[in-house]
Amino acid sequence: MLIPILLIAIIQPAPTAGVDALHGVLTFTVSDSEGNHLPAKLSFTDIKGNNSDMFPNADADPEKLAVRYHAIYTLDGEGTITVPVGEWYIYASHGIEWSLDRTRISIEEGGEYSWDATLIHEIDTTDWVSGDFHLHTLTYSGHGDSNMNERIISLIGENVEFAVATDHNHNTDYQPTIDGLGANEHITAVVGNEVSTPYGHMNAFPFSADAKVVNQKLEAPELFAMIRAEQNNFGVVPIIQINHPRWGNIDYFGERGLDPITGESKDERWSWDFDSIEVLNENPGWGFYDAEVTDMPTRSSRHSVLRDWYNMLNAGRKIAAVGNSDSHTVTNNIAGIPRNYVYTGNDDPASIDPAKVAEAVRGGRMSTTTGPFLRMTANGHPMGSTISVHDATLDIHIDVQAASWIDLDKVRIIQNGDEVASVEFIEEQRAWCVGMEKSHFRPRIRIAIPRDCWIIAIAQGDEPMTPFVMHGDRDVLPLAIANPIFIDADGDGKYTPPQEWAKQIVEGNDFNAMKAIYDSVNPTEQSLLVMAAKTNDIITLGLQSDERIVRLAATKAAEQRQDDSLLPILEKVIEDPKSDRYLAFSAWMGIDETDEELGKAALKKYTDRFGWENARRYTKERKLNLPGDFVLEWQVAGYFAIANDADRLSNLEHQKQLPEPNILSLVVPKTTDGNPLAWVEMQSEEDGYLNLSLGDSTENVIAYAKCWLWSPDERKVDFTVGSDDACRIWVHDEMVFHDANWHSARKDRKIGSCTLQKGWNPVLIKILNGLEGMGLYFRVLDEEVKNTASNPNRE
Repeated sequence: MLIPILLIAIIQPAPTAGVDALHGVLTFTVSDSEGNHLPAKLSFTDIKGNNSDMFPNADADPEKLAVRYHAIYTLDGEGTITVPVGEWYIYASHGIEWSLDRTRISIEEGGEYSWDATLIHEIDTTDWVSGDFHLHTLTYSGHGDSNMNERIISLIGENVEFAVATDHNHNTDYQPTIDGLGANEHITAVVGNEVSTPYGHMNAFPFSADAKVVNQKLEAPELFAMIRAEQNNFGVVPIIQINHPRWGNIDYFGERGLDPITGESKDERWSWDFDSIEVLNENPGWGFYDAEVTDMPTRSSRHSVLRDWYNMLNAGRKIAAVGNSDSHTVTNNIAGIPRNYVYTGNDDPASIDPAKVAEAVRGGRMSTTTGPFLRMTANGHPMGSTISVHDATLDIHIDVQAASWIDLDKVRIIQNGDEVASVEFIEEQRAWCVGMEKSHFRPRIRIAIPRDCWIIAIAQGDEPMTPFVMHGDRDVLPLAIANPIFIDADGDGKYTPPQEWAKQIVEGNDFNAMKAIYDSVNPTEQSLLVMAAKTNDIITLGLQSDERIVRLAATKAAEQRQDDSLLPILEKVIEDPKSDRYLAFSAWMGIDETDEELGKAALKKYTDRFGWENARRYTKERKLNLPGDFVLEWQVAGYFAIANDADRLSNLEHQKQLPEPNILSLVVPKTTDGNPLAWVEMQSEEDGYLNLSLGDSTENVIAYAKCWLWSPDERKVDFTVGSDDACRIWVHDEMVFHDANWHSARKDRKIGSCTLQKGWNPVLIKILNGLEGMGLYFRVLDEEVKNTASNPNRE
């Protein structure tokens, strides 16, 4: 209940709203059902549910509060703060195991108010530890906004019990900060390191606080061996966890050639010596959805890490699925979502044994989640077990819990990569459960077990977890994954992975027998049979399948066989309206591997349908021989100092030393200072790079480059550009490309398009450089388009 306070507060309020803001004073407590104060998070929205930057003073009370934007974490569960004038909703929370409390408050200038929030522990996690294995600070990672105190206060506010410090290439120790805050009763932390290499990021833990930082310049085989050899105070071999494995250009799987179809890498720099992979990364759970076919935003992700994990399990690799927040900030991407629940037999956050955590991760005795707490047993055996069954059925027992504010709709059972059963969560059941002290949804599911297999469970809800968990790129949805149980179903006393089963089927049967088996199994098992096939018959069946995963497998099998007779079917896959951008590209790879000349024509068909941007998306899997040459001859004008160092990228748009874009038509252009402009002819290097760098003198500057393009007719063309750093491009008087980002120049980094008129077309490129190198790659993806540096229209 919210009560106005008539007496003057004795305690000086923490000036969270800023000293100059019109504000009132709020005294609050957050307690459990027995009246004990709880560390917590207070989230503020306006009455429409929108967040705003209410609390600019991050240093209001750094020993007790973590303050940022619209939220305040409290270590003690009590405090007095300043709140801007206005009408607000306040939500009190303590992570995903606890209920919420809410109040509505109208703050007047100088007013004093109080609120006592009560939270209920709705989820029973006895013997299980909640852990976030991927965490950062601004202090040691150099980006984000969370300092050491804020990191610990926010972790405890979210009820994370086991924290792994993983700043980039740094062994961070949270313990002195925990000691300084007097917070040992709430959390156990270990030293880790996000080893950040040019080919991917890997977490390693636990380390000793005084351990030497491992050499991130080593390739994976040597690097992983060095990590394994690190000594620590717990007597365990350190865990190696692959972070965001398909994310942008820091994706170990992409950079070292893990094929998303076969699940194998041919790169000699690859190593399988890791324990776990992040199937869920950051609050939205990047990696879960297939970036090639989902309608969900996937940012810079490629493919599906979930499917990569299925491939590993099908190959017999017992690698654990984990999920972590990768939090660098206090509120923009909060700590503890996703998190992992690990069975240790002890849930006292002050006395967690890191050795038991490592043992549980390696043994798969864990689940990962953004919200629900999910456990699974099969015939009474827990996650991570390998069991033998004596009949053709298996009893799966699910225990899934979700706090009353977290949506839960269904549980799905996945067998060897395909859904074989599901149970809907009925709202009436949920309402009945919430009235109990602890709510459990405990369905029993019986499935057929015709052969050796692995099973996992996935629990999901479709209602976003706002406003308590919010992310700018995508709604955060409830999602939990239980690690696998492995089933020996054929009575031979050992577990045979699905991939090995498929090879045995192919070796021991003729086509008719194989087809009968093929027709009787699930799509993923069909795909394994197709990839194991040694004749075209089964591959042709796969190419004609309605199942995407089977067709993908068939395109890969065709690429490996290089049989001309499969080329017409592969061409049909590219043309098929049902084929997505990656399925069609995989078909093209099969054609190009078999017949290079036909591959050129097939690539044209692909790009006509999907565009060069999508073709370039998969260049880590197959190098493209792009048409057209890099522009080698230029006229360059510069350099012009950037006026506003505080926001340098804004100069790309706002700082105009020259008239843009009609600079090309000026006879005697002038700079804004009135000095004559000199265009200097410059030659690109042999690989096409126009090197504009002159060392320190070309830092924080702008330069211009121009050329002319000749086209035989009016046509739309694609072009590639790779600039260091930002750039804008005009053709005639139209701006056709804008990239306001810091990055190095790389061939074909980005793709744009423009319309060329018949004859000569002037091109102007504006390059903005921050620090270090400065330059440009530019080419038109059309072999009929020519270029020159001299104005062809000049008499």
